Amino acid sequence: MSTAHPRLTVTEKVGYGFGDLASNLFWQMFSIFIAKFYTDVFLLGAATMGTMFLVTRIFDSITDPLMGTIADRTSTRWGKFRPYLLWMSVPMALTAVLTFTTPGFEGTAKIVYAYLTMSLMMLAYTAINIPYSALLGVLTPDSKDRTSASSYRFVMALLPVFIIVNTAIPMVEWFGDGDANSPRGWQMTMVVYSVAAVLLFWATFALTTERVQPPPEQKSSLKEDVRNLFRNRPWVVLSVVGIAALTYANIRGTVAVFYFEYTVPGGKDLFGPIMTTGAAAFIAGVMLTSPLAKIFGKRNFYMASMAVTALLTIGFYYVPTDNVPLVWGAHALISFVAAPTAPLVWAMYADSADYSEWKFHRRATGLVFSAASFAQKLGWATGGAGTGWLLAYFGYVPNVAQSPETIDGLKLMMSFIPAAGAVVAIAALWFYPLDEATVERMSRELEERRTREGKEPAQPPHSPLSLPLLAADPFGANPAHRPIEALVNPSLGVTGHRSASAPREPAFAPHQGPGADDRPAASAPPPLSPQERAALTEQLRSVLQRGVHGLCFSPYVEGQAPGAKVSAAQIRARLQIIRPHARWIRTFSCTDGHEQTPRIAHELGLRTLVGAWLGTDRASNEREIESVIRVARAGHADIVAVGNEVLLRGDLTEDELIACIERVRQALPGVPIGYVDAYFLFEKHPRVTAACDVVLTNCYPFWEGCPREQAVAYMQSMLLRTRAVAGNKRVIVSETGWPDQGSAFHGAVPSVEGAMRYFVDTQLWAQQDGIEVFYFAAFDETWKVGAEGDVGAYWGLWDKDGRPKFT
Repeated sequence: MSTAHPRLTVTEKVGYGFGDLASNLFWQMFSIFIAKFYTDVFLLGAATMGTMFLVTRIFDSITDPLMGTIADRTSTRWGKFRPYLLWMSVPMALTAVLTFTTPGFEGTAKIVYAYLTMSLMMLAYTAINIPYSALLGVLTPDSKDRTSASSYRFVMALLPVFIIVNTAIPMVEWFGDGDANSPRGWQMTMVVYSVAAVLLFWATFALTTERVQPPPEQKSSLKEDVRNLFRNRPWVVLSVVGIAALTYANIRGTVAVFYFEYTVPGGKDLFGPIMTTGAAAFIAGVMLTSPLAKIFGKRNFYMASMAVTALLTIGFYYVPTDNVPLVWGAHALISFVAAPTAPLVWAMYADSADYSEWKFHRRATGLVFSAASFAQKLGWATGGAGTGWLLAYFGYVPNVAQSPETIDGLKLMMSFIPAAGAVVAIAALWFYPLDEATVERMSRELEERRTREGKEPAQPPHSPLSLPLLAADPFGANPAHRPIEALVNPSLGVTGHRSASAPREPAFAPHQGPGADDRPAASAPPPLSPQERAALTEQLRSVLQRGVHGLCFSPYVEGQAPGAKVSAAQIRARLQIIRPHARWIRTFSCTDGHEQTPRIAHELGLRTLVGAWLGTDRASNEREIESVIRVARAGHADIVAVGNEVLLRGDLTEDELIACIERVRQALPGVPIGYVDAYFLFEKHPRVTAACDVVLTNCYPFWEGCPREQAVAYMQSMLLRTRAVAGNKRVIVSETGWPDQGSAFHGAVPSVEGAMRYFVDTQLWAQQDGIEVFYFAAFDETWKVGAEGDVGAYWGLWDKDGRPKFT
């Protein structure tokens, strides 16, 4: 299966970056000058301004997830997110101009105007910036490509710093007849920036394309999306990081204009050049982000960058303010070192959107990014409010020389106080669970899944849900409704405990052969002609050459049975045989040497569904669970199956099984956890189904006495029944197969040609409709005769000695 996808062009990356250039023409004006505008031009008290920032920005933060859910549910020919770049750019511009307009009001009316315009402006900003941020998550499924696009974005985001710090005050003075505090000057300056931003938003719309879509079967559910959001551990961690990092950036960025004007000799005139140098250093740092993130990983690189930033920021307090070159250089150095944190955190948010789809089979890119923006704006709210309150606390008075206490306060607000936010961000990111290997695995699996889920399974020849129960079935009713006691054939001496790799009990009929319903046992169909047999052989060879999704794997050789120790050499030898023909293997145990299989499979390029065998022996169960956790933590389990047909055998209660599943899930964040059992048991045990990240269903028409001619259609009905109770969860056929020798089981007759045809038909259907199927089995295992009768030894595509049986 190809997982190729188009790489983003430089033109599209630049086009995407235009959107942040537009956003930051607004944002940088708000961040750098809004506090000075309110205190020195609008003449709002610093404490009043701080409270307004807190109230309006918390309100704005609350609207972010709402906007995200709206965007996720938007459907147009342009996509979900791009249309908002057209629809909301003009309202954004109008509200920004109103915010930088000083009305002819006094007292309470003026305060109300400030609250109202600030709220409307932030609401418009949310309505355009949430979809714009979410757009990164749907431009491409490739995490590295997103990191690269994010770097372009943040280079563009820094260009407005050059523009704003070097043109804002000169434009204000030009429009205001030389007065830097002219209300008309500030208003007209915002008009110029707003027009430019509208044009840039339209350019982003024109130059980008949405490529990543939610799973096709995903239904809109706000409740489910929100529930998954708070179960999304990477997002939760990044939210704390965002609040802390924005608190750092906003306090330091907002107070900078005050610091340079009142503490640095000639700083008012030098503010533009110093900030320009800082922006240039920031861009240089951003440009290094992508290559260094590939070397160190996003999480590790962010932590290192922020740690050095915190140390340098603390050191800034001790820089003499009259040493202008040192102040200038220290500010540029801090900007350079802090730069990678901005693109890294947004790239990690995109990874957390992938994590949600990977883990919970639901994609809510808009909600993830809006909730990310919610966290960022909480940081902006606390930072902005803190700036206003701290200015008031340290005794700031506008447009006059400041007291020594105020000057010291400004120095603290540029150093120790924001550094505390950086330290919190570092501590929070320590708990971020997505390393680069996990991100790569998510990306591969999601690409495969999107390819598979492009359409629904084809309807079988007979409607599976109305297929009459097979003539040979002595129960004459759906096996899902049978009591568990009827699911074990006592005539074969089954004891309720099976060893690793046993596929299932020969269940679903308490009596074999004629007599149960006065009907003769079924016989094999007439043999194929040589021409028909040759054509079938060629079909099977072709399927194997293309490769199947997965094979059930056991490394036992002649003379071995469960309990025997298996060696790495025999595991590798057997895996080498099937390696060219499968992409995944499924294992059944993690003890007695089987724990080596996932590691060797990964070395050979095979992916792994790793099983922990659970039975009645609690000590053995403990060893299995501990071992599968070790294997997965070592990075060798792509999916973990906690137990195999435990409920079918009655080895554990439902509560005991769920406890095992939850224990493994808690130990392995980021690894999909499932349970394997017969399809109808997921209907009978909805709590177990709910406990699984992925539902692993065994579908054996043979063991329900189904004739081979109807077997694939009946197996499809088993899958559809599992999907009906699994909801939006990923469903995998963890076992299905047909024996080529042995006794008939009611209407199901083992035969070479029947086994070949069942394999070919199953694989062609699975490949056509994108169904994940693990075929049972790779190799014949003679030890199974004692557990399953004479058919037990003949389910493999290769014989017990590793030779192909059918080609």
